[in-house]
Amino acid sequence: MNVKRVAGILLLGAGLLSAQSYRSIVEKIAETPALQSARLMEKAAEEMAVAAEGKNLPSLDADLQGAWLKDTPTMILHFPGLPGPTQAVPMGRTRNFTGELKLSYPLFTGFAVSAEIDRSRLEAQRARLKVLDAKRNLFLQATQLYGAIEATEATLRALVEAKKATLSALKKAEGLYKNGLIPPADLYNIKARVYDVEASITEARSRREQLLNQLSYLAGIRVDRLQGTISLPAIPASGTLKERAYRSRGDLRALQTLLRVDDAQIRLAESRYYPMVGVAAAWKRQGDTLALNGDGFTNPDRSYVGVDLSWNLFNGGADRHRVEAARYKRLSAASSLLDYRRRVATGIDNAYAQLRALRSKLQSARMRVKAQQEYYQLTRGRFDNQMASADELSRSIADLANARALKATLQSQIRVQRAKIWLLSGVENFEKTLGIAQR
Repeated sequence: MNVKRVAGILLLGAGLLSAQSYRSIVEKIAETPALQSARLMEKAAEEMAVAAEGKNLPSLDADLQGAWLKDTPTMILHFPGLPGPTQAVPMGRTRNFTGELKLSYPLFTGFAVSAEIDRSRLEAQRARLKVLDAKRNLFLQATQLYGAIEATEATLRALVEAKKATLSALKKAEGLYKNGLIPPADLYNIKARVYDVEASITEARSRREQLLNQLSYLAGIRVDRLQGTISLPAIPASGTLKERAYRSRGDLRALQTLLRVDDAQIRLAESRYYPMVGVAAAWKRQGDTLALNGDGFTNPDRSYVGVDLSWNLFNGGADRHRVEAARYKRLSAASSLLDYRRRVATGIDNAYAQLRALRSKLQSARMRVKAQQEYYQLTRGRFDNQMASADELSRSIADLANARALKATLQSQIRVQRAKIWLLSGVENFEKTLGIAQR
């Protein structure tokens, strides 16, 4: 098998592993069934809003009725003062059909129709904002998983380096043992450390696989490995981010829309204070056959125009209580919005504080890596010169691996935290920052 063929097979095998960048994963989330379900609910709300607008238009109804009477309709003729029995005169047929084409229009409903239309439109807007908030939460979950995978891979790399150092120490220890320079306990101690590191590597690989499976499910695509890190521009000041969050956060805007929905609900409840006026015009005919050409007794054409006026004068105060209930609901929504704004502001402040703490920890971790590296080199030199025990060398290797893993983990957590802060400003701002198309 020539070299080119081997290289081709290796490249093909590498291509089978699906490597995804953070940006591509975020883009794929927009196509997942979870988000598609929310979008379909948005479409349903939009259709309901269009249906509500139909109440503002005239209604055209067709009606056809048939009836079969048991007895023939009759009229009893009786002439006072004249001798003789009364006489029954037929006045209709036992079979009767009525057909009607009616055009009706609610001329005035106390603003109930307009309030219902406004409420439906606002509900459709709320459904769209819920989609944005659902997308933001999914992006947040993907960010946390991506960062956790990065941290796990960093831990895995540190463990692999620790294994190499431990195997090198084991090789040196075996030589010393053969020459009778160290006791068997030191040799077995290093061998045990090798098994410990291998177990930790297996555990880290298992955790990475589980996290990749979760990320694959969330993104709706197979993710076998990560490509690159979470790369975002510098975050703005907390005050600027709060202003953006107040303007763009889907959950905040949904609560603001809910206030307007409650305003429409108040107008809808107040509409019961007014009379209802409707007008109608109908083409109507009747007869003893489906031709609707009369029954030989009464006129076949019964077309008409009419007006309907209704006004409830008293219903036990129910209308007034409904209005008051709607107003209290609106006040409750306003209080909830104020509380939620404060909660969002607190979350942003805490996110910035957490970022500062992580950066401080990273500085400490960097110094710890340098210290552990120097200590490992010192201990390895002392061990080679039989001035340090195998246990001391093993601990120095483990401490160096832990320091490296901690440093890489903190670096990943800082990238995740910065992404979280951007997401706290709203999904639209985040997508714009990441440079992906908004859908």
